[in-house]
Formats: sequence, C-alpha cells, structure tokens
Amino acid sequence: MLNDEESVPFYKQLKNKILDDIESGRLKHGDKLPSERELAEMYQISRMTARHTLSILEREGVVERRVGAGTFITNNKITMNFVTFNSFTKSMLNKGFIPSTQILSINKMEATERLAAKLQLPPEEMMIVIKRLRYANDIPIAIEESFIPEVLCPELDQKITDHDSLYEILDNEYGIILVKSKEYMRVTFSDESESKLLKIRSESPCIFQEIIAFDQNDNQVEFSTSLIRSDIVKFYSESNLKG
Repeated sequence: MLNDEESVPFYKQLKNKILDDIESGRLKHGDKLPSERELAEMYQISRMTARHTLSILEREGVVERRVGAGTFITNNKITMNFVTFNSFTKSMLNKGFIPSTQILSINKMEATERLAAKLQLPPEEMMIVIKRLRYANDIPIAIEESFIPEVLCPELDQKITDHDSLYEILDNEYGIILVKSKEYMRVTFSDESESKLLKIRSESPCIFQEIIAFDQNDNQVEFSTSLIRSDIVKFYSESNLKG
C-alpha cells in the first residue's frame, strides 16, 4: 500500500517504487510488470493512477508496452560522460556495445557566419559536412552532423564509409589527433523525419549536443551536432567542490 499521508501524489509514489526496484536490482531489463489492474489492487490505487504511472515511465524510456503481452522493463540506458573525450566508436566499445554507422549524406558547403565563428575560420571557408545515423547494438541512438574545413582533410568525403571511424581517418590519413572538446547541451524535440530515423515517436524529447573538437595544437578542427535519444542515453559528470 502506498502512503496516503504523504504529500507526494500516488502516481509519483508508484513511479519511485518501480525506479527504486530497478536501481536495487529487484527489477531487471526484460522483466514483466504487473498489469494496471494488478498494480491497482497491490497498492490500493485506481487503475487510472496505475495507467498514468506506466505512461510516464514509457515516455521516459523505462518501460515498454507490448500489445497483448504487457509492460516490460527496458531500462538499458547507455551512460555517457563529460569527463572523457572520445569517438563514438570507442565510447560504445568501451561500454560493451557494438557500434555501427549509416552515412546519410556527405556534402560540401561554404561556412556560415556562425560556423566560421565556432571554428575561427575565414568567412565562406569550404567545409565537408558528414551526416550520420549512429547505432549501438543495432539500435539507432543519435543523428550526428560533422563540419570540418576541407583544407585540413582534402578528399575526406571520398575516403569515409559506414565502417570507418572519422577520428581514426583524421589521425591515420591527415595526422590530425583530436584530444579535447567543448560541449554544450540542451533539451529539444524530434521532428517527423528525425523520429523516423531514430524509431521514436514524433516530438519525442531528445538531447541536442554541440561539440567543438580541438587537435593536439589546440586548433578547432570539427564542429558537430548530435540529436540523441533521451530514452536510451543518459549523461553524467564528476566534479570536486572547491573549498
């Protein structure tokens, strides 16, 4: 039974109970939750409250509802951090996932004023633009677009394929080693075309990330944007309090 003396609404109490069970390991990825009716009976709440709780957990990517089968835990989030700068490929491999990539487009364009300012380039510098769909264990998790000055890596657009790591090509072919980054994030919502690529509902909450990557000589080399599924990926950082 949930505590009716608390000021916290029943649906939040039930949500927190399920999240606590996941955190403690009592509920694991793939486990089936009780039905709305069973949850209502177990915790002496209305079925509407139980349904509302499951709907919130579904939107947050914690559970998956399967028609005719029930509601299952899908708490298989990928944790990424701000502490270590790494390529997508290496980040996924280090976490035990199998990364893969689909190139959506490769183009050339003149740098806009904003892009030139981001990378400290002369106006109208020619850029190579690579747009890719990123997967982990065959699940699409991000749409990434990279902007790199063509003068730094001529013919890059002819060398990169779905199976290549961009950062490895920059290192092996052009001697450019990216060693640090500045990252900015905000919450946004996927449009219809983005949702189809990521296999999520339209207007789903996502993380929009902008990165400026620097080489070993502290030069800005790449500006990239990523639209990342918030139901699968979570970020963390570590910091020390200055006394």
